[in-house]
Order: sequence, then C-alpha cells, then structure tokens
Amino acid sequence: MKKLLAAFLTAGTLLFASTADAEIRTYEGSDEYIMSEFETIDIAKQRAKQKAERVAVESAGVFVESTTEVVNMMVTKDEIFTMAGGILKIVDVQYKLTPLDDGKSLIVRATVKADIDTDDIAKWLNRKPGERSELVAQNKDLQAAIDAQDKQIAELKARLAAAENGQAKQQIAEQFAAEDKIFKANQKVEDALKLYFAGNLNGALESCTQAINDNANSALAYSLRGTIYYQLGQYQNAVDDLTQAAAFNRSDEKIFYNRALAYIKLQDYRSAAIDFTSAIQINPNDADAYYNRALCWQRLQNIPQFNADLAKARALGYKI
Repeated sequence: MKKLLAAFLTAGTLLFASTADAEIRTYEGSDEYIMSEFETIDIAKQRAKQKAERVAVESAGVFVESTTEVVNMMVTKDEIFTMAGGILKIVDVQYKLTPLDDGKSLIVRATVKADIDTDDIAKWLNRKPGERSELVAQNKDLQAAIDAQDKQIAELKARLAAAENGQAKQQIAEQFAAEDKIFKANQKVEDALKLYFAGNLNGALESCTQAINDNANSALAYSLRGTIYYQLGQYQNAVDDLTQAAAFNRSDEKIFYNRALAYIKLQDYRSAAIDFTSAIQINPNDADAYYNRALCWQRLQNIPQFNADLAKARALGYKI
C-alpha cells in the first residue's frame, strides 16, 4: 500500500500487453539443508525446499530481466527478484535424504521444478507502479526475515555442537522449537504474498492469519494483513493490524505510511498527519509522505503547515 496510491490522487497506465505468443518456461533449483537432532524431517524438508526455490527464482530472474529489457522497462534487481518469486509456480519437488555419521542428523537435498508463464510477467508490469513498489517492499522485508532466521539457526547449531550437558541441549531444543514456529509463520507470509500477487486477497488474508497463529509477534504478517484489509475496504481492521505491526517494528516507514492512508479513509486526518510525520522521521526524503501530510493539513485548515509540506514535496521532486 506504500505508494500503492497517494492519499488523494491515483494514476495508472497500461505498460505491457499480454500476447498470443505467451509461453511457459521451466526452471530447476537444488540446494540442501543439514538437519540437527532437534529438528523434524518435515521442517528440514521445508527449509531445503525454500533454499532450492530461491535458486530457481534467481535463474528465472535472468529471463524476467531480459523480458523487461525487450520492452524497455526500467526494473530494479529487487523488483525482478520479487516478480520472479511471485509468479514462479512450483510443479514438482524431489527430496534426497543422506544420514550423517553421527547417526542423529540428515542432509536433506531438495530439487524443485517451477514454471513461469510470460503472461504473468505482463500482468505484473501492468500493475500501477505504486502497487509494484509495495509488493517489492513487502518481499524485501520477508527475505530479510528469512536471512535473519537462517543466521539464528546457524548460531543454534554451533551452540548445540559445543553443548556439554543435557540441560544446555534442552534449552537449545526449546529454541529450535520456537524458531520452527517463526519459520512456519514466514512460510505463510510468503504464501500470502504469492496469493496477493495473484489477486486472491481473501486467500492472502487467511494465510496472514495462519502466520499470526504461528507467530503472534510477526510484524510482517500484521503489516501485510493490514495492507490487504485496506485493499478490501476494511479500514478500521487495517488500522488495528498496522498498529500491531508498529508495536513490533517501529523502524519500518511503510507501516506508518499505510496506517496514515487507512486513517484518511476513516476521515481521521489528525491521526493520519501524525503517522505521516513518523514515516518522514524514518525517511526524510519521502516526497509522497510530505505531499499527503500537506493535504491532511489542508483538511485540518492548517495552511502554514500545508504550504511548508507542499514546498518540501516539490523540492524532493514530487510533481504536482
């Protein structure tokens, strides 16, 4: 929803047309995960599959990039990765399990095959630029959370290898169990993003709710669900979820920006102005936030602040 629409102004342009020459491209990715003694085979398989899917996404991204270049689209690397991951459809997964010498662990190797339909690239490029940037931002947050958890799991495995007694191992086992719940929640957020890409807002909403059931502290799930509630016109629910997201993560500009948009729909312009201010404090170069806050000041009849924010938005390149 960040830049999905300006608070009082929207625009959209058809950029790329689907054609009768659409084709299906298939990509393969393989990677492995070493399962510790305190992890289940099911979770280990899912972790290996996630790694293998990322390999496939990177391969597919090369084709997506070449396709956007053909139509002279300026698309960032982050958007290419988001687009490829969002439209990639897994059609087959194979696993190979190899026991390690310690008799407690396994090497789980996953190989995925996935398809990309060139029509789906067209559908992505036909989205409004603001909607695309919102999806990219959500995906970047998800990938950062996945990377952070990978690091945490590596640290737990190192501690497990150095553990000298049963009590220490039991504590580590409990931490593995907690991380498994976070992993499952992140998987549900990833499912929700793919459903969101496909336009299935109700399905995406349900996946976010499942993620929150697995991890009640997931700022990612609350932020995305708040965005979806906004899209569904459920503005108070959007405010409630984005408030929960902000409670867990106060450094994410888009949480405050998106909540401000929801407040505007509820005609609470003062709360919206406060949230735009929070977004600006995080990102002082956000011209959209200044512009939308200016319009809030206008509704609140604060003309000096309106003029100041309008001038700042223009100075930052906002075209009015």
